[in-house]
Amino acid sequence: MASSIFAALRVAAVAFAAASAFAQLPDSSAARLNSDGPAAVRAWLDASGSPQPLCATAGGRAIWAAVQAFYAARGDQPVWTSGTTLTPAGRRLVDALGHIPDEGLDPARYQPILLAGGAPRMLQAASGSEGGDAAAAREVGLTAALALYASDLANGRVDASRVTVLWRLRPRSFDVLPVLQHAAESGPEAALAAVRPVHPQYAALREALRRYAGLAAAETDVPVLPAGLKLRPGARGMGVRALRARLAFWGDLDAKAAAGDVFDPATVAALKRFQVRHGLGASGVVGPEEVAALDCSARDRIRRIALNLERWRWQERTLAARSLLVNIPAFELHAYDGGRESLAMRVITGKPDSPTPVFVQDMTSVVFSPYWNVPANIALDETMPAVRRDRGTLRRLNLEVLRGDRVVDPAQVDWARGTRDLSFRQRPGAGNSLGLVKFELPNPFNVYLHDTPNDALFLRPRRTFSHGCVRLQKPEALARWVLDGLSGWSPARITAAMHAGRESTVSLPEPIPVSIGYFTVWVDADGTVRFLPDVYRHDAGQAPLLDGPDPASPAPGSAIATVASTR
Repeated sequence: MASSIFAALRVAAVAFAAASAFAQLPDSSAARLNSDGPAAVRAWLDASGSPQPLCATAGGRAIWAAVQAFYAARGDQPVWTSGTTLTPAGRRLVDALGHIPDEGLDPARYQPILLAGGAPRMLQAASGSEGGDAAAAREVGLTAALALYASDLANGRVDASRVTVLWRLRPRSFDVLPVLQHAAESGPEAALAAVRPVHPQYAALREALRRYAGLAAAETDVPVLPAGLKLRPGARGMGVRALRARLAFWGDLDAKAAAGDVFDPATVAALKRFQVRHGLGASGVVGPEEVAALDCSARDRIRRIALNLERWRWQERTLAARSLLVNIPAFELHAYDGGRESLAMRVITGKPDSPTPVFVQDMTSVVFSPYWNVPANIALDETMPAVRRDRGTLRRLNLEVLRGDRVVDPAQVDWARGTRDLSFRQRPGAGNSLGLVKFELPNPFNVYLHDTPNDALFLRPRRTFSHGCVRLQKPEALARWVLDGLSGWSPARITAAMHAGRESTVSLPEPIPVSIGYFTVWVDADGTVRFLPDVYRHDAGQAPLLDGPDPASPAPGSAIATVASTR
């Protein structure tokens, strides 16, 4: 059953679906419309001009052009209305629009005026007691609403290119006209399903949103932990009582065990589950981070889920036969065959001051026993000062000195003055910073996936240790997955190439798309919802883009906050 947090929003969405998707209606006295369907629709379209706020942006103008083209192609014949009543297709569209909150989207974006007080009048209009002008307004408004909704599902409510220079996804086009035609022919549900993200995580997050909406409705009766609380196993008191209540509320402790004031083994196990779900390790001890995570409201969790749903809408709309996804906040890599996960491993990503960027690019080759060409910034800031202090650094790090493409004798270099055109290269071997294999995906950030000689760091819960590249916990397993089916590349040959001590490159006949993503909410295969640390503060930076005023929907207030706070 839908929770109350969504029910209120659905009322607004259904009310909105009864009328226009844009805020201002043309003066009916300037163009009296009759009840003849096609004529009324054409008169309405002609009288509307460039309706605001829909046409305030280039995207909105494209949607309005598609609406006009949709009706022109069908001789202005209505789809959703018949006279002053909704058709069966219209009722299905109203129902589909009522599910806008299920996507983490806010109905206020689609009709600000209704949430500002016009809903009762529009609901009355839906009863059928209006003339041809209102009927045409409702017909065209439903189509405009569907077009904007479909566009948001397909491309995202926010333009991903506005996010940050470290967030570079492939540009893509979207034509909403075929979606409208699909809806008219096969129903709005089928048309919307065709543009919704297909990655399994999107459906899992939609279900998580529904679950946390239910939690939000029940949260007022659950105590919170006092600030500064510290607890260890064996503790007793009111703090432990609040801890057990919060753990039970979030589903990590059996509700039957919520009562009590002893920090017993069952509570320790529940706390460890909660810690793992929130990227906090598994100490079984309550400190400041645990208090903050436990006391975070369900509304805030909903807000984060909605933001992550939006990020999936920025991703590729189709799944390749084989693909890789690195999720930075989870410090994990996932390999997919036909949309099903076939391999997973831990990864290490960039430090906060050298963050791993977000992008999509094809893996084109695998390099065994690679050289490491020390990046210019690392060479300048780290390697050169170390070599100037101690020439033995070159031997210890197994480094070659190059001038252009030519290896030079370090003894012939004037290290005090003649270093401007020098670079460094680390020879292949077990101590190489890239380990025994790297995976190339040409990109403007010079980021790639690679092995590492420092395996101990994979034991850390928060793994931001690199200069931006992605280090792999199981590089040989990934090499086997990437080269699976490629003639001649048996597991034994892969192992031998990794330890050969000389560089060799295998070009992939079929490039594999790699997505370096940033998802701070992740749903495991068993349904466990993980809320992950915002290691680069992207959540903090992007939430205002969803919350703030939008040229195509200038209503006051916060879109995602409205979804989170309405009860």
